[in-house]
Amino acid sequence: MKQIFFIALILMFAGTLDAQENSLGASAEKITIKSLLLEMTDRANLAQWPDPEFRLMQASSYDRRSSEKNSEGWFANEDWSNYQRKEIHNGKEVYVLMDVEGPGVITRFWTGGHPNQKNNLKFYIDGREMPFWEADHTGALIGQNKLIGSPLSHRSVEMDSLNINKGAKPGHNLYAPIPFNKRIKITSDCAKDGSEKGFWYVINYRLYKGKVNVESFSKQATDNYAEELRNTNKQLNDFMELSALKARVSDEKEVKKKSFSLKSGASETIHIKEQGAIKRLFISLKSVDLNEAVKNTWLQIAFDRENTIDIPLGFFFGCGDQHVESKNWFSKVDKDGSMAGFWVMPFQKNSDIKLIYKGDNYVSGLIEVAIGDWLWNDRSMYFHSNFKRLNEMPANKNIDFSYIEINNKTGVYVGDILQINKNFRGWWGEGDEKVYVDGSKFPDHFGTGTEDYYGYAWGHPEIFNNIFTGQPIGNANTGNGGTSVNSRVRSLDAIPFNTSLRFDMESWQLYGGPVNYALACFWYEK
Repeated sequence: MKQIFFIALILMFAGTLDAQENSLGASAEKITIKSLLLEMTDRANLAQWPDPEFRLMQASSYDRRSSEKNSEGWFANEDWSNYQRKEIHNGKEVYVLMDVEGPGVITRFWTGGHPNQKNNLKFYIDGREMPFWEADHTGALIGQNKLIGSPLSHRSVEMDSLNINKGAKPGHNLYAPIPFNKRIKITSDCAKDGSEKGFWYVINYRLYKGKVNVESFSKQATDNYAEELRNTNKQLNDFMELSALKARVSDEKEVKKKSFSLKSGASETIHIKEQGAIKRLFISLKSVDLNEAVKNTWLQIAFDRENTIDIPLGFFFGCGDQHVESKNWFSKVDKDGSMAGFWVMPFQKNSDIKLIYKGDNYVSGLIEVAIGDWLWNDRSMYFHSNFKRLNEMPANKNIDFSYIEINNKTGVYVGDILQINKNFRGWWGEGDEKVYVDGSKFPDHFGTGTEDYYGYAWGHPEIFNNIFTGQPIGNANTGNGGTSVNSRVRSLDAIPFNTSLRFDMESWQLYGGPVNYALACFWYEK
């Protein structure tokens, strides 16, 4: 009987390990649109070091005068219609947005400006002369692609006429993966002109390391993978429709609950003493002032006795200092104070989840932690967050301020949230993101504007909560003051780093006056 028991135990362990490895993919398997869509919707992928390994790069229309830090052009701001080079095709001048050798995959494509103006955008793959995609305006391919469907292709807000800049269109986003085996090139015929006719673009793409079997995108891809695209869109849309209270994940095995009632300085902790992973974290928060409560109730989490999370609830769940509805693929906040997070957070032996109230009132509620199975291996990583406030930043002086700097560590960067508070008129967010990976001297990611990084355009104040980007409040974007909250979470466009990662954002605008920033970043680390 003992022998039979141990054989069964070994088979069960092997089966669980196989299931975990299969969900995360294996480098020997072919990379296809299907496998990438499965990776996108399996949150556990992010908690393991990528296999196969890749470097995440970015092509954009940033101002090419920004060539050297501390030089005169470092903060140059004509970020539209700049390209890698010009070419002549069939006697006509075209402009190359990106031209890279594979194997790789485009993981995110954002465009801004006037995406419905005439602009022949063409995608070429593996050196072929004929494009597999083309359209006479960028929106048809990026934000309004009917063959891809929503939300894999979406606009930041589904509006043609926005409250300001009436001729401008909302930011257009494409998250459907575009894999390429040998090479991909994208061209446009939109020449450099004034900003009213400009074309802004930001493209994130993976370049895989070593020999990787990639099935390239083709004209037939949207037909061949129509079912997978529909199913993925449905899965993403269905999840977004759920409230924080009702949302669940399929692999919850055990749920630990504890009520809390906290005065200033008090705390409550849930202890977990077994190997596993947090799959869902739910908090129902009650207070006479929910804005004050989400600002001053802090979440601290330790994995295997190491504290890696210390952050106000509002920033962990995506609403900042104000209690407003927000939602994305990894977090939700409801009107009634219910909040849920869906980052997969594994640990080897134990975890402590603590709430600390640092305000002057009183908070109460329920904390609920859903645990699932996890077999720790040499690719497993711990979840981390940071939090900082930067008050009275001189926004009329061009400076780079730090989101995060990680040194002598290996991990994957997976998202951030930025809150802005100001009391002067005008737009605050001309600044570009600059991300340096593994000691790069020049940014591997050089953006075109803060709002572009967060998926929208033109500094519009409209509220949106999309699958990977959000603006649950946008009051600071116009008028004489107010607060805005912008967030971005990552899946296929997560950024691996072997030794270091540095993320800077420009504080850049024309109107003067101080800006108060508050921000948090999220990453996994070995």
